Amino acid sequence: RLTSGTVLLSMALHSTLPTAMITPGICSTETPTSVTLQIDFPETDLKFIKPEPEERRGDLVEPTQECLRHIARLSQRHSLLLLSEQQRRILWFYRYSCNNQNCSLPLVLGSAPSWDRTTLSEMYALLRSWSFSNPLEALGLLTFSFPDQDIRGAAVQQIENVSSEELLEYLPQLVQVLKFEWSLESPLVKLLLNRSLQSIQVAHQLYWLLKNAQNEVHFRMWYKKLLAALQFCAGQALNNEFSKEEKLIRILEDIATKVKAASDPKRKEVLKVELSRLQQFFQEVKLCRLPLNPALVVQGIEADSCSYFTSNAFPLKISFINATAPSGNIDVIFKIGDDLRQDMLVLQIIRVMDSIWLQEGLDMQMIIYRCLSTGKGQGLVQMVPDATTLAKIHRESGLIGPLKENTIKKWFRHHHPLESSYQEAIRNFFYSCAGWCVVTFILGVCDRHSDNIMLTTAGHMFHIDFGRFLGHAQMFGSIRRDRAPFIFTSEMEYFITEGGKNPQRFQEFVELCCRAYNIVRKHSQLLLSLLEMMLHAGLPELNSIQDLKYVYDNLRPQDSDLQATSYFTRKIKESLECFPVKLNNLIHTLVQMSVGSSAKPPAPETVPQEWVMLDAERSIARATILGFSKKPDPVYLIQVVQTCNVVTFVEKSFDQFSKLHSHLQKQFPPHVLPEFPHSWHLPFMDLEHKRVKDLNLYLKQLLSGSRKLANNELVLSFFLNWSRNTLAEDSSSLTLGPQSAGHKPGVQLVISYENTRLTIMLKHMRNLRLPDGSAPSAHAEFYLLPDPYEVSRRKTKTAPKGSDPTYNELIVYDRITELRGRVLKLVVKSKGTFVGAVNIQLSNVQFNEEKWYPLGNSVI
Repeated sequence: RLTSGTVLLSMALHSTLPTAMITPGICSTETPTSVTLQIDFPETDLKFIKPEPEERRGDLVEPTQECLRHIARLSQRHSLLLLSEQQRRILWFYRYSCNNQNCSLPLVLGSAPSWDRTTLSEMYALLRSWSFSNPLEALGLLTFSFPDQDIRGAAVQQIENVSSEELLEYLPQLVQVLKFEWSLESPLVKLLLNRSLQSIQVAHQLYWLLKNAQNEVHFRMWYKKLLAALQFCAGQALNNEFSKEEKLIRILEDIATKVKAASDPKRKEVLKVELSRLQQFFQEVKLCRLPLNPALVVQGIEADSCSYFTSNAFPLKISFINATAPSGNIDVIFKIGDDLRQDMLVLQIIRVMDSIWLQEGLDMQMIIYRCLSTGKGQGLVQMVPDATTLAKIHRESGLIGPLKENTIKKWFRHHHPLESSYQEAIRNFFYSCAGWCVVTFILGVCDRHSDNIMLTTAGHMFHIDFGRFLGHAQMFGSIRRDRAPFIFTSEMEYFITEGGKNPQRFQEFVELCCRAYNIVRKHSQLLLSLLEMMLHAGLPELNSIQDLKYVYDNLRPQDSDLQATSYFTRKIKESLECFPVKLNNLIHTLVQMSVGSSAKPPAPETVPQEWVMLDAERSIARATILGFSKKPDPVYLIQVVQTCNVVTFVEKSFDQFSKLHSHLQKQFPPHVLPEFPHSWHLPFMDLEHKRVKDLNLYLKQLLSGSRKLANNELVLSFFLNWSRNTLAEDSSSLTLGPQSAGHKPGVQLVISYENTRLTIMLKHMRNLRLPDGSAPSAHAEFYLLPDPYEVSRRKTKTAPKGSDPTYNELIVYDRITELRGRVLKLVVKSKGTFVGAVNIQLSNVQFNEEKWYPLGNSVI
């Protein structure tokens, strides 16, 4: 029926509205405003009748194949906001040729020119005949672009097919689009309340999302009503749990405020006194669920383990006693003064990506901690046990720790003396590092440095602190602080490849990253829909079409998998070669070390008394590196002169030198040892001549310094090859990786042929050697034979020096109408020197499959 009688509408200045929209949430008379508008509608017997769906007309022109391909390309925009007016007109003109194979319904309906009766009738007809390929496609029909309640109702019908467990992943977006509903009895409201009755997890998360949404000024009363409806459905027992959680948050907020306001000398005392209030709280309630997760039930706090962090907001670290597993406490951070809604969104989208990988059978070993905004500028953050920041690991390695190659490797080796657990740590790092490279790139996470990258002792890497994303980097004048696409440094590559001993692991890492990237790209529509639904949430860095387009550009849904693989490989190499990342980490380390030293002077270190000494006549006078052999792992030839004038020769690798220094660090304080020459380098860059010079300086300082150090059993065992248990693990450190001398050189290709276009992806090469045995700086040249006019030559970029280079470059030949009798010739060269070649009969090729081809030693 049409509205009749008196209606009161709250008025607000146009400039204060969050968006140019009119919904009941904004018009609530319970929201205090300066002016209230009264409108009197006359009584009438007229009824509004919705238009009937209009059947498809028979006089429509069928589109050509080229037109259908154009429609499919437009559908890859995935968001209505990313379509131009012209593109929308095209989609609407060919609306009856669109289906779930070449387009999505939100794009078609959103391209309608108006909401008049005739157009609406056609929209209903499309809606009724459309077959959804996936229920989540309907999320796009719940955005601000679709106010029609029938369309929104049809979207909810599709979402009802999603399980409650999966619905939890999208709950923040569904709460946001509630503000576009016109009734508290809408299908979406009913869906959320029904699922809350079926699942405590849904009810619990919905409660805190609605609680937090009340901080949106224009929708406060709207969300209050929805929260009241939820509490009515929840029942007394669950409401009692909500009350206890709210009281816990109020106490934490009060404690955090007082700790922050206290002077430095009294801050610890204030915290100790205030923690007694938490203890009193648990004496009263016995048990309480944590707002982060209703499955986490706590029964008290361990006061001695509670503290605060010395950042500007002085967040609290609270150690709760786990009621279900008393042996393990649950540590959380309570923050005030920080808006955690953006962190919540980033972590939620990352969790969605991880679910996508798991559905595809790919476990990226992701650690995604929980984060919850519990009010304006406050919230809880889960602490991950056994984790430390990369900055702290760098500081443990000295002043230039961020510039050293083996910092991460040494840290993990210290925590994993057993080879089996060490290899498991490498595996966890390998997968988690790749996963975080992909997610931080897609979401444009900025302000990345060593203080917000963490490692667990089990090997998992993860990121924290998402105050900046979608490419909104901090600027120094006109220079972006974040200049790498994502964080993947040479020390990470060094750890993955075990110091270069297994260079093929880098190839595997690139393959894993590209596979994970391509899997996520297949779900671009879902990710863009989730972000679009949050455009009106009031987040500082997600509020415009440009923010949405940033993610679209990073997902590149218009690219083929081969094109995307080539693109992401370039991003890996850009990140690996970005020295400003190391410089940024160094600055953070220096700042933290200066803060730490000013706050508390270091305790004096004592020299251990249990050093084992040998007879003076067995000591070493000097040791000098004479040269090195270019094997897969360069080995240095060392001349050792003993004090008794006996001269011997020994071969050692750089990794063995590093392990010697690591063992010495366990016995000697830092001021006794010389600085070990870990210098940063680009992957596969030849630094051996520089290392000879640096290692000779190290040896001179090692043997001419402290007598106890020079005559230590470890040093003598190392240079005189005495077998001791301490260095047992070093005895096999010269073992070659999988690319041993007996393996033949090869090249990995993927060849595809479609619509007269021949595409070759050069993925990797392996076991390359120059005639002198050294590793080449290789590039590939392609020729399509016969080539009477000599126009088919294509050339790749030159890879840095290495025996197992990675390329993932695309070579394209257009207008190739026939492959019978055609031969692809590939020649590998290094600065003009021939390395290898192969001829491939294209008529015998299995297309779109990865294949290794052996490289011959001559051109045929």
